[in-house]
Amino acid sequence: MFGNVVLNEKCWDVKPLLKLSSLITNGNTPAGGSENYVSTGVMFLRSQNIWRKRLDLKDIVFIEEKTHEKMKRSSLRNKDILITKTGRINTENSSLGRAAIFYGKNDSANINGHVYLVRLKEGVLPEFVLEILTSEEYRDYIRKVCVGGIDKRQINLEHVEQFPIILPPIDLQNEFVCFMTQIDKSKLAVQKSIEQLEILKKSLMQEYFG
Repeated sequence: MFGNVVLNEKCWDVKPLLKLSSLITNGNTPAGGSENYVSTGVMFLRSQNIWRKRLDLKDIVFIEEKTHEKMKRSSLRNKDILITKTGRINTENSSLGRAAIFYGKNDSANINGHVYLVRLKEGVLPEFVLEILTSEEYRDYIRKVCVGGIDKRQINLEHVEQFPIILPPIDLQNEFVCFMTQIDKSKLAVQKSIEQLEILKKSLMQEYFG
C-alpha cells in the first residue's frame, strides 16, 4: 500500500521518530537486579515480555511502588510504544528491535534498561507507527544500523530517535491499520484452528493406539 517504508520510493512525507514523539527514553534496572522483584506491585516489563505487536505477560515480574517512583521517567502510559534495545540477531525470534504497544493504565507499569519507551505526540497514530516499526523492511533496517558483536547487538538511543517514519494522509493510515488488524485476527484464527486440530489428532491417536 505504501511501498517500501524505509526506501520510501513513493515519496511520502517522512520525519524522524524524535519529531513525532514527546518522549523517547529507556528504562533502568534497579541496583540488585532480581532482588527488587516482589510477588505483587507495579508491573516491570523486560525484553522477554515484548514481542512483535504483542506483550507476553506469562513471566511478568513486579517491583515495589517506591522503586517505581524512583523510575518515574520510564513509567508507562496508555499507548506508549515499547522497543527492545538489545538481542541476538541470528535467531528466528530475534529479541532485537521487537515492538509492541502498551494498552494498560497510566503509571501502572515500568521498564528495565533493555527496553525503549516511545511516547508519541497528540495526533500521531501509535498503531500506524507500530506497523512501520514491525515491518520486514524495518527488520532489515534495524540490523543495518545496530551496533555490537557478531551475534548480539544493540540499538542506540540515537538510532531510535532518527528512525524514519513515513506519514501518508491520516485516513490512509487508519485504513491501513484496520486492514492489518483484520489480517492479524485471521492469522490468529488459523493458528487456533491448527492447535485444535493437533489436539484432536493426539486424542484420536490415543483412542485408537493408546
